[in-house]
Amino acid sequence: MYLPKHFHTDDQPQIQAFLQQNYFGLLLSSKPELLYSPLPFLFDWQEQRLTAYCHLARNNPQLKQLDQQQVQVVIMGPHAFVAADCYDEAHAVSTWNYSLVELKGTAFTLSTEQTLDLVRRQEGFSAPDLQQAAEYQQKLVHAICGVRIDVSSWLGKMKLSQNKSAAQRQKVGDYLQATEQPQSVWQLMQQLKLYHADGAHP
Repeated sequence: MYLPKHFHTDDQPQIQAFLQQNYFGLLLSSKPELLYSPLPFLFDWQEQRLTAYCHLARNNPQLKQLDQQQVQVVIMGPHAFVAADCYDEAHAVSTWNYSLVELKGTAFTLSTEQTLDLVRRQEGFSAPDLQQAAEYQQKLVHAICGVRIDVSSWLGKMKLSQNKSAAQRQKVGDYLQATEQPQSVWQLMQQLKLYHADGAHP
């Protein structure tokens, strides 16, 4: 990843806060071929140690190349278009501000019982009020396999106009506040005619 110094961060509290808010990303592996899966992750911090967890369908071919292999995880955060006139410079060009965290580590596949425990932890994090039947969970873990990633390094790229003046950054912030329109999942479902916000059915 191209990473200019002014966009780089390896500050643990900053990385930790980012991963608490953004935990959907790509799991990449490269032996014997490059494969990736989009997944939600669960992050466990123990002082200076970070462990990432996820699970894949047992039919996912990537699962066969994960155990005890080096992998990367890329978590994307907020991103937005920035118009050139925010910079008040004759030769300025429009750009894109964005944020991401890259993790590297060793992956290990989990047993059925460990996978079941992981599923319960993920549900407790994302939907603490959801109570799934134990019988359903037992059936579920036969279709998926949990993965533990012992993270060896992490770094963040926060391309947020740090290379511009304070006045320019203020103008960028004002522009984004007025124009940024993040798309929600339900809005995409509506766009693709999979959901109707007014409750009407085709």
